[in-house]
Amino acid sequence: MQTGYSIIKKIFLEYLNKQLIQQKLYQMDAKTPQYFLEIIQNNSSVVEKYKAIFELRAFDNEQAIECSKIAFQSLKNQQPKSCLLMHEVAYALGQKDQKYANLIVDFLIEIINDVNEFDIVRHEAAEALANIDQKKALEIFNQYSQQETQNDPQFILRDTCSLAMMKLKTFDELKHLYGLKYYGTIEPAAPFEQMDCDPFDYILANDTIIFDKYRALYYIRNNYQQYFDRIDQLLFSNLGALIKHEICFIIGQVSQAPENIIESIKKFCQDQNVPPIARHEAIAAFQTINPKNTVEFLKQFIDDQDQIIRETAQVSLSQAEIYY
Repeated sequence: MQTGYSIIKKIFLEYLNKQLIQQKLYQMDAKTPQYFLEIIQNNSSVVEKYKAIFELRAFDNEQAIECSKIAFQSLKNQQPKSCLLMHEVAYALGQKDQKYANLIVDFLIEIINDVNEFDIVRHEAAEALANIDQKKALEIFNQYSQQETQNDPQFILRDTCSLAMMKLKTFDELKHLYGLKYYGTIEPAAPFEQMDCDPFDYILANDTIIFDKYRALYYIRNNYQQYFDRIDQLLFSNLGALIKHEICFIIGQVSQAPENIIESIKKFCQDQNVPPIARHEAIAAFQTINPKNTVEFLKQFIDDQDQIIRETAQVSLSQAEIYY
């Protein structure tokens, strides 16, 4: 979720990037991590809490990390629990600097081990752990990459841990390829620099391991002008829920697409058979790639039967109404 960054994350990171350059404004406004924690803990709307999570991410200090951890526990105890907000807290922690690893690692492992937690939240915690730890992570990734349980019916956690295990094993070799684009976002797999075959065929091949599928997917992102008119081939394939979520994520990152892809994303958003982890990311991505009639399209999801879909629509609508 990583939980999960598509359009909304992109917009907030543009906003927060400017704020990081102007850190003194926080002091002038007396807005501290505690200030944003209180927003998350009170009866604020989903949209206000979502914004507060990303405000917390902008602070580079231990207090912000502790407030983020408290925020997660607070969200966990709120009713109804918000899968969207909890997975965003895990995502934000995974984007923190390595120097804070000792404050974060055990917390993320606890989330991963919680069999009663949302599978999307456990996935985001595992992806976050792969970003910040090189030792403890391998053991837990090895454990879950080999498990198929009732708590992971779409293999979201299993596939995340398989992916993360390969990331850690190859990190020293490939670390120079991470975080080079899109505001320094740390990818779940290092993008290929070059490919001597068609990246779509490579991703769809049964013998391509998930780590390499992701590397090819981020190669497509980095060369979107050449490939994006075909990315719907991946959306409507037999690929798993996790990688389809990532496909939607990179569409949101790029924030532009040809008309045929816009139409494909609309169909994908409306398909009730699409797993929520992928569908919610598609709804978020739709906002960036189609400025026309965005608000009207998103309104159909605010009463969806799935909570993460409803809340994603609310957050997306709040941004669409501002920008469009």
